[in-house]
Amino acid sequence: TSKNTQKLIKARINEGFTEEDFKHVINVKVEQWINDPKMSEYLRPTTLFGNKFDTYRNELSKEIADEDNPYLKYMNSWGD
Repeated sequence: TSKNTQKLIKARINEGFTEEDFKHVINVKVEQWINDPKMSEYLRPTTLFGNKFDTYRNELSKEIADEDNPYLKYMNSWGD
């Protein structure tokens, strides 16, 4: 609810990102950082919704990155 957080969220929305994009970024970064004492301090809006948002959005979650996941197999087949 802080002004800075609202500003970051509005900026990403103005760039065309959706609520699902925000949820994905949060889920991926929590999955990656929650058990890392150094990185878990970065689980905050300033980091998650800042200038690396699109990079984070393009990361696959552990669930999606599972090699047995049909989605990943489909995505990997694009290069064929």
